[in-house]
Amino acid sequence: MSLDQVYDVLIVGAGPVGLATAIALRKRGIENILVIDQARSFRPVGQVVDVLPNGLKALRCISEDAYQQITTVGLEFIQARRQKSRSKEEKVNEKKFWCQKNLQGEVVRSISLDFNYWVNRYGAGRVSIPWHSLQTELRKLLPSEIVKANHRCVDITQNPNLVTVSCICDQEIATNPFAHWENVNQEEGSNIDLSTQAISEQQFQAKLVVAADGINSTIRQLLYADSALSQWAKPQYSGFSAIGCFHIEHVSDEIMQQLEEKYLQGDMVVTLRPDSPQAKLQNKSQNIESPRLMLIKRGINALGYLLHTPLSLDSIQNKSATEIINSAVDLLLEADFPTILTHVVKLSNPATLISRPYYIHPANILHEQPIWSKERLVLAGDAAHGMPPFAAQGANQGLEDAAIIGTAIANIIHHNALDNQAIIERQFSKYEQLRRPLIEEVQEATMYNHSWSQELWEKYGDKIYSRDVANMTHEFILN
Repeated sequence: MSLDQVYDVLIVGAGPVGLATAIALRKRGIENILVIDQARSFRPVGQVVDVLPNGLKALRCISEDAYQQITTVGLEFIQARRQKSRSKEEKVNEKKFWCQKNLQGEVVRSISLDFNYWVNRYGAGRVSIPWHSLQTELRKLLPSEIVKANHRCVDITQNPNLVTVSCICDQEIATNPFAHWENVNQEEGSNIDLSTQAISEQQFQAKLVVAADGINSTIRQLLYADSALSQWAKPQYSGFSAIGCFHIEHVSDEIMQQLEEKYLQGDMVVTLRPDSPQAKLQNKSQNIESPRLMLIKRGINALGYLLHTPLSLDSIQNKSATEIINSAVDLLLEADFPTILTHVVKLSNPATLISRPYYIHPANILHEQPIWSKERLVLAGDAAHGMPPFAAQGANQGLEDAAIIGTAIANIIHHNALDNQAIIERQFSKYEQLRRPLIEEVQEATMYNHSWSQELWEKYGDKIYSRDVANMTHEFILN
């Protein structure tokens, strides 16, 4: 083991939230920091992330360079994707809305995809960017020597003066079961035998530790162990899962024509749901949340879909691809989805079928003490409040966390208070008091917005997207 130095701040997790926190600190003159991550290397993983106006404004608060770079790369990605997926005729008649429609093909709600619309309405735009690209562009804004991969946190020890974080290195990292798209037909035995690998250990010491290590946060589990919060140490199943097949080839002309005429109507993506917020299943004694089907046009005779549906974990885990497809078809039929849509799901290629249960760290935990910090440790992003992606706010709220916790920590350091435990705990508590009430609202909206009208959706958007985190950080410093 080696203890090279004592850092002012150690950030566990080199995803967008951890990196954004590091950038925020360096922009405020804090350079004695280190970011560690369990990934053996920074590879192209993860799906596409929507960075919405509140997320972009948080980036601008953190660093103008970060804001400009992510906006530029995001717009370039959107343009390239549109150019690749659309025919010449479709490019001419391109629609810039993502529509939610009922099963009769009528628009229930729509979201503009035009960057300038968002700028004019909310003061910042909306871009899409692959998760890995977001991570890479943020990492470029930091000195390479302060971001270390292949360091998995396994233990923490706090004393009145500092925190010791123990890591293991040179280990193949197991798949995160709480934030992973599973290929249902993945071969067994593909995991590497860790007993044959050389594993080294290392310790780091820091005055403060920011846990941005994702929804399956090791820091959170260690923090909550043997306490009144132990039941909340690991993510809770949200009650919803996703089933999807993003590439279905050789779809018949007849099916494509029916889908185009009734549902797609020139759009490349459309989300379909029953009219009723609660779809009563036939032969069932109670109502349950209705499934939502995202239909994606991939080409002249190619489709994809993603189904968000209420399922028990037993219904999706350890099931074959055929069993999962049959369950999805049954749910759609029971919720009165037309046969043409169930037929699309039946066309799924079992070899490329994916599934994923969605998890959540509820923010509305009743507890007398702070739940996002303890002494010199503080949680941020998914480690604090992970949630399903239905409202695309996970990453955006994490960026807001980074802006505010970066301000709070800079405030501590600039006032020479790294050895003042009372001030540290007070600042971390203020961060939580500022963020948790909003996160509770966002999580509730995430779980229930699929049944909202256009009016309710726009009211929510005006509240969330119009906010400017820079005003909050300014207020945070003064108070």
